Order: sequence, then structure tokens, then C-alpha cells
Amino acid sequence: MKIEIAEPGRMTQSGSSLLKLIQNNNMPILDLLVRESIQNSLDARKEDAPYVTVAFKIGEFDKKKLNNELEEVTEALNRKYWKEQYQYIAVRDYNTKGLTGALHYDDVTDNQYGNLLKLIYEISKPQEAEGAGGSWGLGKTVYFRVGMGLVLYYSRIIDESGKYASRLAASLVENELEKDSLIPIFNKKTKRGIAWWGDEIDTNKTRPCTDESYIEYVLSIFGIEPYKGDETGTTVIIPYIEEGKLLESNQIEYRNGEDSIIQPFWRNNIVSYLKIAVQRWYAPRLNNTNYTHGKYLQVLINNDGIGMDTMEPAFQIIQSLYNRAIGGNNRKDILDCQGAETKVEDINLRSVLQKTKAGTIAYTKVSRELLKTGFPDNKPEPYMYFNCEIRDKEKNKPIVCFTRKPGMIVSYEDSGKWVDGISSTNKDEFLFGVFVLNSDNQLVGTKECYSLEEYMRKSEMADHTSWGDFNIEKCNPRIVSRVQSKVNQKIEHEFSVSEDDNSSKLNSGLGKMFGELLLPPENFGKKPSVGSSENNSGENYSERHKNIIFEYKPSKTKYFNGGMVASIKLKAKGKVNFTGIKIAIDSDSGVINPIDWENKLGLKVPFEIVNIDILLTKYDEENINVTDKINLETDKLTFKDIVYQLIKSDNGTGIGMHIIMQERHSIEIELAVTLKLHRRDIKAVFVMEKEGER
Repeated sequence: MKIEIAEPGRMTQSGSSLLKLIQNNNMPILDLLVRESIQNSLDARKEDAPYVTVAFKIGEFDKKKLNNELEEVTEALNRKYWKEQYQYIAVRDYNTKGLTGALHYDDVTDNQYGNLLKLIYEISKPQEAEGAGGSWGLGKTVYFRVGMGLVLYYSRIIDESGKYASRLAASLVENELEKDSLIPIFNKKTKRGIAWWGDEIDTNKTRPCTDESYIEYVLSIFGIEPYKGDETGTTVIIPYIEEGKLLESNQIEYRNGEDSIIQPFWRNNIVSYLKIAVQRWYAPRLNNTNYTHGKYLQVLINNDGIGMDTMEPAFQIIQSLYNRAIGGNNRKDILDCQGAETKVEDINLRSVLQKTKAGTIAYTKVSRELLKTGFPDNKPEPYMYFNCEIRDKEKNKPIVCFTRKPGMIVSYEDSGKWVDGISSTNKDEFLFGVFVLNSDNQLVGTKECYSLEEYMRKSEMADHTSWGDFNIEKCNPRIVSRVQSKVNQKIEHEFSVSEDDNSSKLNSGLGKMFGELLLPPENFGKKPSVGSSENNSGENYSERHKNIIFEYKPSKTKYFNGGMVASIKLKAKGKVNFTGIKIAIDSDSGVINPIDWENKLGLKVPFEIVNIDILLTKYDEENINVTDKINLETDKLTFKDIVYQLIKSDNGTGIGMHIIMQERHSIEIELAVTLKLHRRDIKAVFVMEKEGER
């Protein structure tokens, strides 16, 4: 094949800049490949076919045979790659139209570039049809980053005359600034780091090869058969891949209770990884005859299909929720078989849409048994399947994902606005939700006609990993944030879980009064001292909740440089098995939990408990004086059957203390709570934990 070297010019990209486009450092490169390649295939689907098939192939090729076909870089490639055999990845689709359109820009009329020119020779020219995968046209750059920048494109189409036609081209994108760059300088001009190979039609001008016998030979280098009979489609071949590098790219590190690294089984080889990645992003559409927006998806990996019976339980659940959300569940699925509690609710918005329905949220609470994480299957945690961090080892944070017409999961969210208002479950249960957009709904109040599908498509940015609000004609309808808020409200209302199974919380009516008392006086000195005269009246403040009296002693409050010590007494008039205290942040709209302060606001808690001196003065009918102390280092102590447990936020900040008893007792406890103050303009509030039956 003859080379065409990209020449420098105005408003043109260089190879180094192209390689930086959509540099998503959070998503593994193989996931990006799966998302982009399958979406390209689905966008090119044939209307008369029942489904689209995408086949991934991983194999080896003879480097000399390939290099000999690439004019001007043959010797450079042979020097750079010294082994005889190297690996490649090929992505091949069936029941698609192939790369249609003109073979060269000279043949383009009315700005109709066609898919061939858009994919091989252009950047930033996206699909035009509503419901297509991307609106930016930049996703195709992922092909250059999977290997060393060389990509071969083979396609078979039905041309305008109704005949079958094949075309083959190659492209190389490299960092032109590197010393071992492959593309030679053309006509003494500056390097751009971009080149193509095909049939020469003029000086430094090529178009894809169309000779069937030559195309068959090039494909044979990779052991790939040409399309035959009435088959049309596209095959993208990426040679010179490095398996180890691809498997390590942007991976989240998981550790067990002993702080040893956990390696999920799919990170052992590319074949296993692709099987999980396909399910991760296309679970709603994979083998799903209920899919309503076109053709469903079949996938082969090295000729091994991913069937419903081989899908991982976590992804079967995602598909089952998707089907419930679209109202198309016409077969018994994993949730039916296990009798899992599920809920389907519409998300309605006023004033911004022709119809109030913005989409549907389907959600469920499932057990570890259903996910097969225990013996004998011992499958990984669902967070690993969803490529999410394990943020809490004691509780399970909810996971919400969302999708529009293409059926690709945009993102799995276990933190942020989609889930922040939803309580965590206990360690043996998981809460999953799938939001499906009501794509055909229309926005109101705009001059142009915008569908909800198009609004979300444009909001996704180039890597399609999130939805976000933006202005349309000087107006921001805030659709995404309003949907997120309503999803939070509906799931929390249905599956609200108390923060601690052993207790219910009560904001003491004294909270704001204590806020005033606990705000240190102005200009307090470096030496310990008693509180200001304003608070030093000697009068104790107390309040009773059922069997427990909560008492604060302002006369014993002491201040020191950077902190204070508050004196609190807890009395149980009857016998109880649980009590405790917490600190919170006072605000005009109510108290704010320190965990919400950290996670939702992204702020450091303005004060923290660093030490609690404990004096147990009464235990049932016995008057005693037993002292203990807990702090950040020694955060749990036991006396008789009483357990004192320091409560910490996700960031390890001390925010309270549980007092837990195996049996019910009548107790009196005096606490000297040492608070470290990071800010003096925010007031502390004490929240008392009252008894909860165990």
C-alpha cells in the first residue's frame, strides 16, 4: 500500500494532539475500546436484520508480512519491533452497512462525507442520526491508543449501483516529537505524525484499496476471512498491542481485609477482560430481545459467545432492571427466580417537557446469595464488576446507572449526585438502580425542537461517561440535576436504611443551644481555662428522651489553643442496651451530618473528637467509679458487657461514640469530650443516640 503523509496546515491536528484527545484516566483503555467499537457497529446496523453481531478476535501475526505492505515505514517498524510475532485485536461486525460513502474527498458532494471518510480520515465528524452513540466524533481516537497507533480498516458494503464492494486502508497516528517516530518527513515540511496507506491516486494522495485479491491477502496475515455472500460489515484491526500494558491501564486497586491486593479474574488475559467489559457497558442490549430502540446485540470473543446463561449475575440484574424500566419484561429472569424486591417508578418533571415523564427508575435490593459472592462460586464484589471503588468495608453504598437509546450504560455511580441521598445497606445486601431516559419526549420553551435524547447526548461530553446540565437558548432547564434529586428521593423513600442497625438517632432539642455553648469565646488564650462568664452560670442544661437523660455542664467546659473539652452526662433511668453521642454541624436549615459534610460538600469536618474520657458512675444498682478513655488510636474498649466504640467518618475523623450493651442495664456515665477545632465560624451541635432494640 502507498503512503500518504499528512502535511502541516492551518487548523489541523498533529499526531501528538490527537493522542491526547479524550485522555480518560479513570476508565481502562479496553473499556473505552469496547464502548466505542460496539457503538460504531450499532450505529451502522442494517434495518432488516434482527440483531447486530460484534466479534472480537485476539491473535498473533507475522510482523514482516505486515510491515512489507506499509510503504516508507517498513524498515523502521522492523527495527522497532524485533520479535517475529506480535499480538493484535480485531473488532468485526455483521448485519451492519459497512463503511459507506465516498472513497475520497474529491468525490464528496453536498457535505455528505459518509462513514468511511469520517472514521478513517476525519476527527470531530460524528454520526448525524438521533440515538447514535456520540455527538463529538472523537471516540474513534481510542483505536490509536490501544496499540502503537497503527490501525487497519476493512469494510464490505453495497455501493450506489447495488453491487458489493470492498475497501481497505491503514492509518498511523504517532507522537511526531518522539525520537523513534516512524513517519518520514515529506517534502522537507514539519512533521504532523499522521499517515494513511491505500491506493495512490496522485502525489501524496491515496484512497482505500478496492482490489479484492489484495485485500484478502492482507487479511490473511491476521488469519481473518473476508466477508462473503450477502455479508456486509466492518473489521478494525489493531496490531502491535501489549497485553500486560492494556490489562494494567487505569485499573482500580482492590484490597481485602488483610490489605492484600485482590486481582479480579478478568485481569488475567484480554479475552477474559473483554467478556466482562462487554457485559459491563452493554448489559441492557446484550442478547436482549426486549430492547425497543433498534437491533439487539450479540457478541463473540475468539468465537466464544456471551449467552444469557453465561452472563455474570450482577449484569443479569442490570438487564432485568432495564427491562422493567422499559416495560418489556416478557420472560422470567434472575430477579423473578429469586423473588427479589423490585420497584419501578416514573421520574416526572414539570414545566420543561411536553410530557412530564423524563424517564423511569427501576431498582432492587439483592442479597449476596443472588450475586454468588459466597461459597462455592466466590464471585467478586459487584463494585469490581462495575469498575467502582469499594468505599466502605462495613456497609454497601447504593449503585445507580443510567442509559439512553443506544443501550450503553453511561456510568455506574456509587457516589455523587445520583446516590448521595440514598442510605447504604448492610454488608450482605446491595441496592442497584437503572434509570432509562424517556428519549422521545420533547423539551418546551425552545425555538428549536430538542428531544430529551438529543439533550442528553449533547451533555455527555466527548467520552460519554456522564450527563450534565447546560444552557439551551439562554435557559438551563436543569433536567439532569432534577432527575438525580427525584431518583434519590424515590429510592430512599422505598428502601431507607437507618445509619446504624442498633440505634435510631434523635437531634436533641438542645442542639442549637449547645451550638452556642460550644462555640469557643473570642480571644481565648493558649492556656486551659473555664468557659466564658456568659456560659459559666453553673446551671446544667438537660433533656430527657424516653429512658435517657442527656445533660450538659457548661461550668465544666474548658478551652485550650485549638480546641475545647465539653462535659456531658448520660443517665439511663430504665434499663437500656444502647445509647451514645454524635457531633454535627449547625446550619440555618438544620443540622448537617459530618459524613454528608465530607462526601456531599467535599469539605473537611470543621471540628473532630480526638479523645473521650469516660467515667462510669453507676451500673445497675451499683455505684462505681470506673474510668476509661477512647481516642483515634484506641477506638474501642470493653468493660463488663459494655462496649465503647468511637464513631469515625469515611475520612477517619472522630465524630461520636456508641455505647453498646449485650444485656439491658441502668447506667450513668460522665464524658469529657475533647474537640479539636479547625474552624471557629461554624457551630457544633451534639446529637444524642437513643435506645434501639437489638
